[in-house]
Amino acid sequence: MKKNNQLNLYFDESIYQKKENKNLDTRINVIISFFLLLSFLTLSKLIFLGFDKKELSLKDNYIKQELKRRSIVDQNNNLLAYSIKTHDLLIRTKKIKNFNNLNLKLRIKFPEVDLKKIKNFNKRSFHVIKKNLSPAEYNNALSLGEPSLELVENETRIYPDKNLFSHILGNIDIDQQGISGIELFLNDEILDKKKINIPIVLSVDQSVQFIIRETLLDSINIFSAKGASAVLMEAGSGKILSMVSLPDYNPNDRSELKNKENLFNKNSKGLYELGSVFKTFVIANALELKKVTRDKVYKNLPSQVTCGKFFIKEYKYSKDKKNLSVNDILVESSNIGTIRIIQDSGLETYQNFLEKLEIFDYSGIELPEVSASTKKRWGMCRTLTAGYGHGINTTPLQLTRAYASIINGGNLLEPTLLKNKKTKIKNKIISKENSKIIKKILRTNVDNNYIRGGSGRKADINGYNVMGKTGTAEKPSKIDKGYSNEIMNVFVSAFDVDKNLYVLTVIMDEPKGAPELWGHNRRESGWNAGFINGQIIKKIGPILNTLKINDYAKLN
Repeated sequence: MKKNNQLNLYFDESIYQKKENKNLDTRINVIISFFLLLSFLTLSKLIFLGFDKKELSLKDNYIKQELKRRSIVDQNNNLLAYSIKTHDLLIRTKKIKNFNNLNLKLRIKFPEVDLKKIKNFNKRSFHVIKKNLSPAEYNNALSLGEPSLELVENETRIYPDKNLFSHILGNIDIDQQGISGIELFLNDEILDKKKINIPIVLSVDQSVQFIIRETLLDSINIFSAKGASAVLMEAGSGKILSMVSLPDYNPNDRSELKNKENLFNKNSKGLYELGSVFKTFVIANALELKKVTRDKVYKNLPSQVTCGKFFIKEYKYSKDKKNLSVNDILVESSNIGTIRIIQDSGLETYQNFLEKLEIFDYSGIELPEVSASTKKRWGMCRTLTAGYGHGINTTPLQLTRAYASIINGGNLLEPTLLKNKKTKIKNKIISKENSKIIKKILRTNVDNNYIRGGSGRKADINGYNVMGKTGTAEKPSKIDKGYSNEIMNVFVSAFDVDKNLYVLTVIMDEPKGAPELWGHNRRESGWNAGFINGQIIKKIGPILNTLKINDYAKLN
């Protein structure tokens, strides 16, 4: 009996061992099957990627960065700049089977591409041969069916108005980084991914900008001018509604970025001696110091005076310019009368007044293309000639800002291209009362009914209470230290639209006479810059009035 029990135990143990071995074999089979399946899936993935010609991401040394720029709009939310998805065409050098055949195919579809001209072609694993493909180019690339070609997702910047805002918006490089204009100045803000759906809102108005640019283009043809520019500022806020500089360029066409003359922003970067428009500042300073009144008369004014070795002459002197009131010194644009006012006020006080206007400093506008005066060395003669804008220079933007402070009640404001930027008063220039007096004086220079007939008569547009001052300056010679025969004309106006004041500066660069328009060849500022200024006011006035009505409706 014991033997049988012992046999049973041996038998049971043998059965249990066989079952355990069988379970172990099952586990091993499962593990092997799992690894085989994983290897198969990995191999399938590699084969799939090998045949896929449209890769959206790249390895090797080509690092794809997903840069997204915020849109830019005008004050009415019209799109001025935005980004869209596009593709780059890339070639993998190691996947090329027949170099000559591939190159021929590419040249048929993309004539500008020639692989033979790419330096160190075989030393790199890939080359980007065409960036920002158009839809047609994208389809052309697909149709080639070449395994060595890849389409890589990218984005490009679109400027729908082409040249219209070129000097304001600026441009970006191929890596989506700003290189000029607002695109550069606000580059970090535009690249803020947290605000990608919130556009940058500018203070400019698309319709106003279009009208001013078209009018300036016409003026260049009428007066055979080298160029022209204009700045329109809201006097009470410092906001820029329009800024045009001609010639300009199309930011969508990168080939145009090579023309430095077209890239140059006359308004914020250009430094010019702007002539008699400075006489307004002479009178404003004297009024503020209570050295003169509007009606004070300067008697026995000569046709010329000497300052050291230099003669300061009156332009077209006549007997009726011998005795002039302060008001009429501006209307007649008297150089000698202006000098007398500076002498009565004190040379240093006039220097200080210009410094207070910050007219020689950087403007603070949201653009990288800015300049500060390069001519600010004071002396007796230099101070006197600065009274009529000779021997000192500034930018048209700074001139516009200075005039705004004179006629807005005396507040010097920071100019801005941003709609929602809060206005900041930098300096108090003159009192409200003296600001009103200056406006009256400037009005007589434009008023067609004023007895003396000021130089700004061609800008007198009914219904806008236009006021302003002309300036005709000889351009410095490029050959020697003197002046050339070429001129730069400026007219700075201020005008009312529904009790809101605007300042408009128009500059004509080297204008010629227009006998077909006037019947003579005179080329002083009043006959071109003043006239064009008035034409702009006539055209944009109704638009500005509509804007103010819309603003009122929003508030109520």
